[in-house]
Amino acid sequence: FDGNNLVLSAKYSLINSAKELPADATQFDPNSVIHGYICNIIESGCFVRFLGRVTAFSPKHKAIDNPRADISESFYVGQSVRSHVLNVDSETGRITLSLKQSSCFSKDASFLEAYFLLEEKIAKLQLPNSENSDFKWVRSFSLGTVVEGEVHEAKEFGVVLSFKEHKDVFGFVSHYQLGGTNVETGSVVQAMVLDIAKTEHLVDLSLKPDLVSRVKEHQPSFQNGKKKRKRDVILKLEVHQTVNAIVEIVKEHYLARYASIADYNTQKLPHRHFVNGQSVVATVGALPCPSTSGRLLLLLNSLSEVKETSSSKRAKKKSAYNVGSLVEAEITDIKPLELQLKFGFGFRGRLHITEATDDHNVEDPFKKFRIGQMLTAKIVEKIDQSEKNKSKYQWELSIKSTVLSGSEEMADGLTTDESNFSTGRSVSGYVVAVDNEWVWLTVSRRVKAQLFLLDSSCEPHELQEFQKRFTVGKSVTGYIINYNKEKRMIRLLLRPLSVVSRGVNNNTMKIDDLGSMVSMENVGEHIHEGDVLGGRITKVFPGVSGLFVQIGPHLYGKVHYTELADEWLASPLAIYEEGQFVKCKVLEVSRSVKGTMQIDLSLRNCTKDTQNPNSLGLQNDQEFPSPRIERIEELKPNMIVQGYVKNVMSKGCFIMLSRKVDAKVLLSNLANSFVENPDKEFPIGKLVQGKVLSVEPLSKRVEVTLKTETTGNASKFEGRDFSSLHVGDVVSGRIKRIETFGLFITIEQTNMVGLCHVSELSDILVANIESKYRVGERVVAKILKVDEERHRISLGMKESYMKNTSNVPEVLNQTTGDSNDDRSVIGDCPITSLQACSIPSAEDSEDESAYAQYPVPTYDKSRASIPPLEVTFDEMDDSELANIGGENQEHLTEVTNPTEKNRRREKKKAKDERELEISAAEQRLLEKDTPRNADEFEKLIRSSPNNSFVWIKYMAYMLSLADIEKARSIAERALQTINIREEAEKLNVWVAYFNLENEYGNPREEAVTKTFERALQYCDPKKVHLALLGMYERTEQYKLVDELLEKMLKKFKRSCKVWLRQVQCILKQGKDGIQFIVKRAVVCLPRNKHIKFLSQTAILEFKCGVPDRGRSMFEEMLREYPKRTDLWSVYLDQEIRLGDADVIRALFERASSLSLPPKKMKFLFNKYMEYEKAHGDEERVDYVRRKAVEYMESALT
Repeated sequence: FDGNNLVLSAKYSLINSAKELPADATQFDPNSVIHGYICNIIESGCFVRFLGRVTAFSPKHKAIDNPRADISESFYVGQSVRSHVLNVDSETGRITLSLKQSSCFSKDASFLEAYFLLEEKIAKLQLPNSENSDFKWVRSFSLGTVVEGEVHEAKEFGVVLSFKEHKDVFGFVSHYQLGGTNVETGSVVQAMVLDIAKTEHLVDLSLKPDLVSRVKEHQPSFQNGKKKRKRDVILKLEVHQTVNAIVEIVKEHYLARYASIADYNTQKLPHRHFVNGQSVVATVGALPCPSTSGRLLLLLNSLSEVKETSSSKRAKKKSAYNVGSLVEAEITDIKPLELQLKFGFGFRGRLHITEATDDHNVEDPFKKFRIGQMLTAKIVEKIDQSEKNKSKYQWELSIKSTVLSGSEEMADGLTTDESNFSTGRSVSGYVVAVDNEWVWLTVSRRVKAQLFLLDSSCEPHELQEFQKRFTVGKSVTGYIINYNKEKRMIRLLLRPLSVVSRGVNNNTMKIDDLGSMVSMENVGEHIHEGDVLGGRITKVFPGVSGLFVQIGPHLYGKVHYTELADEWLASPLAIYEEGQFVKCKVLEVSRSVKGTMQIDLSLRNCTKDTQNPNSLGLQNDQEFPSPRIERIEELKPNMIVQGYVKNVMSKGCFIMLSRKVDAKVLLSNLANSFVENPDKEFPIGKLVQGKVLSVEPLSKRVEVTLKTETTGNASKFEGRDFSSLHVGDVVSGRIKRIETFGLFITIEQTNMVGLCHVSELSDILVANIESKYRVGERVVAKILKVDEERHRISLGMKESYMKNTSNVPEVLNQTTGDSNDDRSVIGDCPITSLQACSIPSAEDSEDESAYAQYPVPTYDKSRASIPPLEVTFDEMDDSELANIGGENQEHLTEVTNPTEKNRRREKKKAKDERELEISAAEQRLLEKDTPRNADEFEKLIRSSPNNSFVWIKYMAYMLSLADIEKARSIAERALQTINIREEAEKLNVWVAYFNLENEYGNPREEAVTKTFERALQYCDPKKVHLALLGMYERTEQYKLVDELLEKMLKKFKRSCKVWLRQVQCILKQGKDGIQFIVKRAVVCLPRNKHIKFLSQTAILEFKCGVPDRGRSMFEEMLREYPKRTDLWSVYLDQEIRLGDADVIRALFERASSLSLPPKKMKFLFNKYMEYEKAHGDEERVDYVRRKAVEYMESALT
């Protein structure tokens, strides 16, 4: 009782032994064992309470067998215990107990019986109602009986059975209880009931043939007589009888059948480990009865089972195993990559998946093994006990036939064939882990391998299913790219390596020699021309720049715009997106001297086009379009080609025929009709088809026409008859081109073009020809001269020519109409007149070149007389200008109007002015003066494509026009155009690009960083870092300067130049820390660079730091190298610059007093003499001369 409260206990041990429990101290007998429970735990021991308030104390040294154990971790308050009474003090009433397991172990099965009763109570409390409180389904699954069930599911840890009569009850058969039986889902099997979990509605079963057959032998028709036969067998056992038992199931608190793992006093102590199939010696604690739920309860013999005997210890010591010993081992657990085995007296080992069979291509080599199966294995390695896996196993085993037969030797834990992995060799392994981009494999017990995502296949759909293709335990065969012996890590590739690899000198190198190469992964030596690879698009460039494709962990390639698809598609980039997997072919691999790689890829599935001529709309007599042109020599005149517009200019455009061949298309050859706005009608990236006009392999120039030919048009050939044109005829036509010297007019109904010189346009001087006339305008002119030999037609449009002419066409009245009417008339022209309105191609081009070989640019007034500057387009030479001038004189002689003299003078004056402007433009080009417009820049670029100065000036010109995007595009063009060997020129462009992004980038720092990271891929990293550092210093971004310098000092710590830049930066910012930097530099730099660094640092101190520190550094160097006249000279120069005469003369005295060779002394005396002549007087000069003479006399003697 506790006051007025009644304290109750439901502990089974107390209820079962209530009559034996003492009520006071007088009822305790020494050496008796009594049930109680722990009511309090202190550091020195614990208190045990019995009935009422009767309490006893157990000291710590009497409570537990292990004196080092913590008593609070061995017991808990409320724990039921058996206590051994040691002493009873009748005077004080104190009772001393012992709780040691050795003296208090159970002699009955009450502890285990209490556990099962508590489990049954919990199961009843969990029922939703009391109707099923009798657990009717349990009656169908009596312990030790055989039941039938259907295999519901097979899992990694065992087999699940279902029962027709009890849908909510499932049976479980562990791998050990399968006994080597193969079962299939849906099959009906007979199994023996081992244990029942009422709360979980789960029955533990066994399919072991010996157990099932034993029950059937005793009871062939296991129906009514089964329980009777079982009872007869059980009745032969007696309580306290010692029996031998086999562990069938290991539960958390007990073994089936049925023994407790723990006891009253050992509930919190570490339990002994038991395994299935283990033999134990036990004592019968209780026979099957309702209180035990029909279980036979056993007590493990504590002396023979809990503690090892001395004889067993001696037996274990005698069981010594060595590498190479054959053992009989039992499988205790099966995992995806290993088998866990036990052998001998408690020895445990591991069988790695690579040691299960000699053929590593076998899928699931553990499939034929079962838990409990015995194997004959050989010990191949002893595990170091200091390793983390000490508690798991001590031995590495192998069952490979080559190992068991002794044909394969072992050394240092690795077999002979594992100790050397050469590049190109085929190896197999099993998947250990898979992530988004890597597969990790095990090739042997100690050697691992890794397979990159893009190295696993070249098919996009397989790359997409990367993680699904590689599951843990799957066998994978690949080829070695490289092998890191220190980390024992192999880099694999699933495709075979090429037989021949190209070295630096293009020498042939066998695959076996590749094993000595260093880090093939970094240089991509396994990539060769013609290889088909898997790739992933990382960047889709705008315009026609193509794609950037990743083909390795740190390896990327470029796909040209013409290599995106097999067919010529109008928009090939539309079918690609970033992150998409593609199949690509290596077209070319180029390596620079600096070690950088440039890889050209193709996404086309075949090397030759398979287009149908009819699908391109070609006539039967036209040549079929050729495949991608790799060399300019493959082109021939009149060959039909296709390509994409690469660049559009006022004089025409360039088209890409392939990744190596471009072609130019003049404005006159863009279409049959005149193209007024090439930028709109021929945007960059447009797919076009044309015919090759000319090929110049030496100059790498190709000219193409996009005009379509028509056949069967007689007027085209009739129009070529000059005899039909007569001087004095008035003809109508359209203005084809406007030049500064006149108009080109296409005569209607012909393919001929005539020139109306500016002097023949009007009776009045035309100041601005472009403001009065426009292209496409219909005009009427009079034929002044026809030169059939030179294919020239001279026209005149003066009103005076038309006064006495009666055959003026009616279109004269239409020339004053609206411009829209003129355009409509052009649109209604038939095909032949459209050809006449355009600049002739092929033969007609001769007529035009007779006047001037100008393309049609859009001129403004300031550059109206400057010739075009595109080196790839036709240019006008002085002889043709002279011809035009001579032709003008012929026109003038035919005019008899007296007012022509004044006009002649004005025209001559205008001509002279134009000549002066042309000469000035040519003079600027000769003097390398900066061009004044985009056309002049384009000409310079064509003439000097590798000159970074021209590109940078072009960028500056665009920035002056506030066209930032155009300046960026020019920078990108420069980086693509400049030859890869011209690294210095490319670096200049990158520096200009840095400055551009630093000024106009948004956000500025991020834009500069991205450009900087791109530059690192193409140029020397140190030069790029120094260039970026210089830009930061010029723009006074000192925070970024400090961050970049810190990175550079780590990356280029052996570079003297980098350390000097750090010194210069500190001095410029006026910070402290020079001495610390000097010490760091001396430690990091090679010894041969110390003098250079220290002398340059001293010079910087003299110039922008503290001169005294510079003197100290020079003095320290001269103490170590006193005979180096170069140090003396630099030191003297710095002092002379400061101008302290006393210090300078004292330094000269020290230098001239040295004992050096005459040649070096002569140098010092000459320097001394020059100083005195410049800053001293005659007396000082004589003094130096005398000192030099004294040295010579002493040297001679």
